[in-house]
Amino acid sequence: MLVVTRVAAAACAAAYTPNAGAVAAALAGPQTRARALAVVIGGLTLATALGVPIGHAVSAALSWRASLALVGVLSLVAATGVFFLMPSVPGGTKVTLLQRLAALRRPRVLLILPLTVLGMAACYTPYAFTSDLLDALRVPDSALTFMLFAYGAGAFIGNYLSGRGTDGVGPVPILAGTYGLMTASLGILAWFGIAQPPETSLLLAFMMACWGASSWAQSPAQQHRLIASAPEESSLVVALNSSCIYLGMSIGTAIGGQLIGHGASVPLTCGAALAALAFVYLLFTNARLRASPQG
Repeated sequence: MLVVTRVAAAACAAAYTPNAGAVAAALAGPQTRARALAVVIGGLTLATALGVPIGHAVSAALSWRASLALVGVLSLVAATGVFFLMPSVPGGTKVTLLQRLAALRRPRVLLILPLTVLGMAACYTPYAFTSDLLDALRVPDSALTFMLFAYGAGAFIGNYLSGRGTDGVGPVPILAGTYGLMTASLGILAWFGIAQPPETSLLLAFMMACWGASSWAQSPAQQHRLIASAPEESSLVVALNSSCIYLGMSIGTAIGGQLIGHGASVPLTCGAALAALAFVYLLFTNARLRASPQG
């Protein structure tokens, strides 16, 4: 029953996220589109910054059932807010599944989308096992909530700066910096797992914040690239990007599940390697897109 309801909750999240992104893109003008998308993704990052440590605290104080009940109550509040507060946005024409997938025939979309899968797999290879990794890094239980909050706070800041930076300098420089930071932060965390240096709590928290920032700075810039590549099919490409986000999460979690038994440094190193690969893929595909601007 727990697994079935977990899948149902994930399906609801997957249906909600692309709609929220499409509405934000429709309400905002082209000059502020990335910031509008960052506001939507900011909801996810704020949930990471506050929800994960709060859920951990509630679960530790009461039970995991109480934590899930809290999620249900907050979901009902969110549904009520959307119903009464969201402005009316006209829907588009009915689109079949084949028509939705037709966007994949665009060479530019097909080149950009794999980066979403690769980048999310990189950050989620260790993320699903964060508590186990922090335990292996000798983080005491009393500091676990603080470390989770540091990750979430970094995620919120990274998402916000990504939206503003993308509107200012474009998505490619932001994504290049994002994957460089992710490679460095996960690599340093992997080194902590090997060297076990003493008294690293503040530095460890900073690395957790950098990991969170780089993980959640991807989406605004990447969605901006996709919408720019197919502006007349913005809702379709945003939905495809959301599917790729969840696919990357699944792949990363599966990889991490195979590696976590070999020590904390192994999934962290794998995540860093995937982030470096994402950096290379970004540069390679951007060069191809610039060489074929109409392709």
